[in-house]
Amino acid sequence: MTNALSTPGYQRLLELQVNLLGVAQETAAEYDLDVTSPSHPLWAVQYSYLSMAPMRNGLHVEYFGGTWGDELDMTLACLARQDVADVISSLAFSGPDEGANGTREWTLEPLLRANVSFPILRSLYIRPTEPDHHNSSLISHDGSIMDEGGDIARLVAKMPFLTEMTVPNAPDASFFQQALPHLKTLRIGGNFNTQNFIRNLAGASNLPSLTSLDFTESTELQMTWAKDREDAYVTSFDAYEQLFKSPIGEQLKVLVLRNTRLSREELEHLQSLRKKLQFMVIQAAQGGYVSHFAHNAFPWKHLVQADPGVN
Repeated sequence: MTNALSTPGYQRLLELQVNLLGVAQETAAEYDLDVTSPSHPLWAVQYSYLSMAPMRNGLHVEYFGGTWGDELDMTLACLARQDVADVISSLAFSGPDEGANGTREWTLEPLLRANVSFPILRSLYIRPTEPDHHNSSLISHDGSIMDEGGDIARLVAKMPFLTEMTVPNAPDASFFQQALPHLKTLRIGGNFNTQNFIRNLAGASNLPSLTSLDFTESTELQMTWAKDREDAYVTSFDAYEQLFKSPIGEQLKVLVLRNTRLSREELEHLQSLRKKLQFMVIQAAQGGYVSHFAHNAFPWKHLVQADPGVN
């Protein structure tokens, strides 16, 4: 077996680390920061970097940085090289909670249009939005406005042995046209548009190994009053019931629903359809500012709750 640390791909990743450091040093100089002082805040300005570690027969590679700019462009260009893709067994993207107009949009077009595949990649992780984040993370099609546009499907098409995946927003229907015979664990982060993910999944035939699903409901539940909401963005109970009764629903062993609007009766009905399913509900939506409560700018009442242990 070839040692991943002795490959040309690894050397190119090391060069990328050095180049990212160069950009960071230029940024520090621009802000007149003394990077040699141990008392200076480490994250006074955005700092992008690449982490690597041996993982199985390849490398775990993680980019931490912004969703636009030279650092991301350099990283995507490096990943688009076949000798680099050949040695990556795990790939992750994350970064600081910084964005524009309340969003952090990952646009991966330079990698998506490249004629490259990841023959040993097992794990893909693109950090979902956390409850304390000011900006909603999503994968967005180049040139669009908050539209995934099938880019998740284009990405996984390059990863024939993908076994686990975490993405910040739901893929569109083209995801279910990709051959994903090894995908076992899937987490879908929260975004305003679920793209009918649950209903599409119920009719899917391309995920024979999927046994664990972690799905976050539409953020419209916490960001838009019901009277102003496009109901199609939020998953209906009927769609969940369809999933539970489908062949792919029967193969699931673990199901986590985050920030669902389903009632207790609906949840218990679903559990009755699959009594042995490990079925968990998590309520951990994005936070909101107390100063905005009085303006009724968003449905804030879920943030102010009485003691849940009191009858």
